[in-house]
Amino acid sequence: MTEAVAVTTGFRSVRIDGNSLLINGKRVMIRGVNRHDHHPDKGKAVSVDDMRADLVLMKQHNVNAVRCSHYPNDSRLLDLCDELGLYVIDEANAESHAWNTSLCHDPRYRETWISRISRMVERDRNHPSIIMWSLGNEAGYGAVHDAAAAWIRSADPSRPIHYEGAVFHAGWETGGVAASDVVCPMYAPIDAIVEYGKNSVGKRPLIMCEYSHAMGNSNGSLSDYWDAFENTPGLQGGFVWEWKDHGLTQRITGGGTRLAYGGQFGDTPNDGNFVADGLVHADLTPHPAMRELAWVHRPVWVTLAGIKKAPQLRVRNHQWFTDLSDYEARWELIVDGRTTKSGVLTVPAVTPDSSVVIPVPTALPANCGEAFVSVTWRLKKATSWAPKGHVVAWDQVALQLQKPVRVPVQKRRGETPKISPRVTLWRAAVDNDGFKMMPHLWSGFGRSLERWLGQGIPTDDADVLSSTTQVEERADGSVRYEHTVVVPEELADLPRIGATFDVPSRFTQLRYYGNGPHENYPDRKASAMLGVWEGAPDELPYLVPQEFGLRTDCRWMEVVDPTTGDVLRIEGDGCLLHMSAVHHTANDLHAANDRTELKRRRALTVHVDIAHRGLGTASCGPDTLERYRIAPGTYTFAYVVSQR
Repeated sequence: MTEAVAVTTGFRSVRIDGNSLLINGKRVMIRGVNRHDHHPDKGKAVSVDDMRADLVLMKQHNVNAVRCSHYPNDSRLLDLCDELGLYVIDEANAESHAWNTSLCHDPRYRETWISRISRMVERDRNHPSIIMWSLGNEAGYGAVHDAAAAWIRSADPSRPIHYEGAVFHAGWETGGVAASDVVCPMYAPIDAIVEYGKNSVGKRPLIMCEYSHAMGNSNGSLSDYWDAFENTPGLQGGFVWEWKDHGLTQRITGGGTRLAYGGQFGDTPNDGNFVADGLVHADLTPHPAMRELAWVHRPVWVTLAGIKKAPQLRVRNHQWFTDLSDYEARWELIVDGRTTKSGVLTVPAVTPDSSVVIPVPTALPANCGEAFVSVTWRLKKATSWAPKGHVVAWDQVALQLQKPVRVPVQKRRGETPKISPRVTLWRAAVDNDGFKMMPHLWSGFGRSLERWLGQGIPTDDADVLSSTTQVEERADGSVRYEHTVVVPEELADLPRIGATFDVPSRFTQLRYYGNGPHENYPDRKASAMLGVWEGAPDELPYLVPQEFGLRTDCRWMEVVDPTTGDVLRIEGDGCLLHMSAVHHTANDLHAANDRTELKRRRALTVHVDIAHRGLGTASCGPDTLERYRIAPGTYTFAYVVSQR
């Protein structure tokens, strides 16, 4: 014997049956992310520990698949995927942005192209985590791709082939079938993929190779995508773009460091912060949208099964090969935002991809207001990717809802500190609204910022339309504010409709009854749960300053003086409100190009919104869906401010 090499391998089957991708015979939903090699200090020279840290955090947020964008990764990453249990699309290093549609038709590149693809397959074919081979990324579609796909099918007929360029250039329905066994679009809108699924039964499965562009405060309508994936034939998930921001550690004048992006190294030309488009920072600190991702990917669902005789819950095991015995479920009864009862949820055996119906574990108290039952699922034992007790899923089910009520006059509490609310329409532009540092790109990406600037929204704010404010000083010392805003047709689709004001600087902590605990927006709130939450005000969680920190559907918010215990409450009067309180004004955030430019104000700036535009994904993808935009019309909202 001259040489012996040992490899770890595994056994599984992957095949396509009509419009379904089957793994071991099961139609597995692809809960994926796109991953680049990146480290804030090492750049692309990542270690095995760095790779493991990426993959472990993915697993902790219910990711089950990785697309190696856009090159074959270090084979040790594939070893880790084999070990931890992550499906992989292994992608060839074949990309030709500047010559997208020409090189693939040039016979001089044929052998090089096939060489890159064949070397990937020959090196990686023993890794069971790989479920598809990808011919590359954004390199047009030509005869070379058909030839490479034919080579793969002869060398490894056990795996399907993926190539977005084939379906982009030749069409979803029947185009590019020689080069792609799946329809794998980039950034397709929801209505387009639903239309394909409904009209293409028996054709190729649709798995989005890139969607929900995660640049800054983003990932609007992620849950809407998953509603489509789960309820439309032929749709089978996809890969969010992308896993991690590409910031690099940079020392700054005066000491300290920052995560820097294009242009901050004196590099010209550059694409600014366009590579700050991840679900996590370069140092793996998660962005708020990671909570939404973990929720839409959760392995167990709890929904209301019915309430005719007694409320019941449906528990669905959304796994394909295991039961729920690895998890412990705990329930809480939430009445008017507070936990009143809790316990372990008794659930009978639930086999893979099936559900059971169980009774709600407790009765509602007499004469209660709003009531919800929340269920949280945790690991019973530590695994290779998470400790014992790690939360894998959560849901909240409404048992009894209550319409917003008017705030009654109470016993006299003393004088309320004076505030000066003003109507506002402006938010610090998120990256999806438009690139504030790259106006030359407005024509191709988010256009909202360009429109708002032309309308004078940031500078004249509420002066651009008709609004009135009524102030009522009430007998108990509280003050009621009522605002009426009239939005004409020509100003439809504003950033927000609300009021803003500062509170005395001694009020530094927050408590609120609304959706939380994490930041959420009208089109990114599926993962939030209604309750009373408290803590310090949010700090900016994004590389580039922009709108942040909103909590939707608030009944009230309190700012607290931790020294005296004094409380200033802002309570919706007959309406639900979206609220935030941070140490920056909207203009502060919009004027700053970097977190290090922001100056933290002593006083909190409060926003109280009756309407707030959704986030969308227009930095590279569909804009905010129509139902999350602000329509023309008359908006009246009121709130009562009191000191307690």
